[in-house]
Amino acid sequence: MGKTSAFVRADGPGGRASHSGTVRERAGGPVRVPGPSLLNPGLPQVEPQVMAWARRAGLLSALTSGQAGRERQAAMAAHVWPWAAPERLAELARLTLWMFAVDDDSDAGPAHGTGAELEAMAHAVGGWARAVPASAPPAVRVLDEVVPRVTGVMGPAWGDRFRRHLVAWIRTNQDMLRFRGGHEVPTPEAYIAWRRVSGATGWCFDLIEYAQESELPAAVWYSPACRALREAAADVIGWTNDLFSVEKELRSGETTNLVLVLRHHHALTLDEAVDETRLWHAHRVAALRTATRDLYAAALAADLTPAQLSAVCQYADGIHAWARGFLDFSRDSARYGASGG
Repeated sequence: MGKTSAFVRADGPGGRASHSGTVRERAGGPVRVPGPSLLNPGLPQVEPQVMAWARRAGLLSALTSGQAGRERQAAMAAHVWPWAAPERLAELARLTLWMFAVDDDSDAGPAHGTGAELEAMAHAVGGWARAVPASAPPAVRVLDEVVPRVTGVMGPAWGDRFRRHLVAWIRTNQDMLRFRGGHEVPTPEAYIAWRRVSGATGWCFDLIEYAQESELPAAVWYSPACRALREAAADVIGWTNDLFSVEKELRSGETTNLVLVLRHHHALTLDEAVDETRLWHAHRVAALRTATRDLYAAALAADLTPAQLSAVCQYADGIHAWARGFLDFSRDSARYGASGG
């Protein structure tokens, strides 16, 4: 990513007009991810507690608190980390609320001072700032509060990759401001690589181990089989989000959505681009199943202890729970519907 040749301006030749019903109804229709629908039983205890914390911390105002409640933003953590103990689910829900707050601020654009705030977040997470002052924006102070608690139970390599992935995701929000301002549409190839970062799955997948209290062996995490699993799941999740959010992003002028990328570069109608995105999504769901089998085979062939093999199985289960749980959240939440944000 980052090469200007991978992007073209959106005001050039693009997709053709579409005359069907609402994009939301069509895009959110037959999107399928196999697996059971799971919900963390700790949600009723954790959700009100975390929402109250977010209001006290200033992360949510009276207005945004209402939106977060309508969209059940904290509930997303219960969908995608269904096996986390209540105290860990609370930390995961705090980071989820923070993620949505950052996403919504980025949608509002640089007029709200978002660019400088994102830079402050990256410095806070990366450890480049000596201390976060009390006058810092709430989204920065929240990171300074929660991230040290979460990384405190991680091994050094695990904690480093979590922080690295979190900073990379923050940077993609800066990218979105730039793309929108320049009316740039990434090529499909560039978009796929960028979306694997902007979808937040990098740092969220690191938190599967946190949720399940089981660290993956470094040799497994860095293996080609595990990377293939993460990339397939990241595509499934990112493109699920693209299908559910395309109508919202059309309204806001976003260009970073697979439906809009395919419409622009393949000269499709919006309906055709939705259908093509669903086809790509189905192919990656199939790839996710294959990657899971390959990871199990690689783990069995490696010299792993029974505890390490168990960690691999738990991680793969967590990846699948994330992919299915995000679909369930997208269907249940008002975020992308008429009453959504």
